[in-house]
Amino acid sequence: MPRPIVSYHPGLEADINLVLVSQRPLDDHDREVAGQAAAILLPQICRADLFALAQDSGAPFFPNPAVHLSLDGKVGNYRLFRDLGLPHPPTVEFDDLESAARAWEEGRADVAALGAPLVAKGAGGGMGDNVFLVRDPAELRDLAGRLETWCHRGPSGLVLQRYFPGAVDMRVELLYDAADVYWRRARHEEFRANLCQGGTLIKDGPPEERRIAVDLARRLQKAAHLDLAGVDVLITAEGEPLLIEVNFFFGRRALGGHEVFLQRYLNAVRRWLADQGLAPERVRLAQDDL
Repeated sequence: MPRPIVSYHPGLEADINLVLVSQRPLDDHDREVAGQAAAILLPQICRADLFALAQDSGAPFFPNPAVHLSLDGKVGNYRLFRDLGLPHPPTVEFDDLESAARAWEEGRADVAALGAPLVAKGAGGGMGDNVFLVRDPAELRDLAGRLETWCHRGPSGLVLQRYFPGAVDMRVELLYDAADVYWRRARHEEFRANLCQGGTLIKDGPPEERRIAVDLARRLQKAAHLDLAGVDVLITAEGEPLLIEVNFFFGRRALGGHEVFLQRYLNAVRRWLADQGLAPERVRLAQDDL
């Protein structure tokens, strides 16, 4: 009898299904099943203890949540890009808002080199929240009570980054070996192009920009061992691509909604299973998600 494919993903059914409803603790049954598994399908947002269980089992697992569990958020993403030597905006990291404002006010060289205005990003948040364009130290201080420095799955703090007016804003959605790209255009008088901030989605843009953005996202994917990610890329007015953020739980609207996304996700999982030498048809959509 073949070893089972085990699914912890609520939208996918496999040979054995063990969804962690209501944050139930892992138990001996989980450990026994994982030890026998041919492959383990993790949820898109994975708990640290479940990731450890998958690692300890010795079975291949999908997706790999290592970065999401350690370097999520604005500060974590900056450290990831920096440590991998991948292009990103000039950035200075701080523990708290006051130390950042003081460094700018005192003309510290690394902050002065960012220019003005600059972009202030608190560690947590998503969909364009917790990101601000500020013109001077006083405006930065005024963010007290609004800029959130805490991050649930990554390091806390904030970053100050160089602002690139006129840059092209793109999102590359990576699902294993597939990449879907769209452009984001900010609404009038708004520097953030996120769809939740009123930005406009553009599916078809210049092919060269698409190639540049996908190439950089793929470099990140390979270096960080990512299976699933929404990678935000800026292409500056000079044509330089820069990594901005990595999102591990992202909106479905650009990919056609929940049902379309889930089918694409299933297709990616099946391609991954085939690459492991396992029969792809052993995994299907859960009935509740049909």
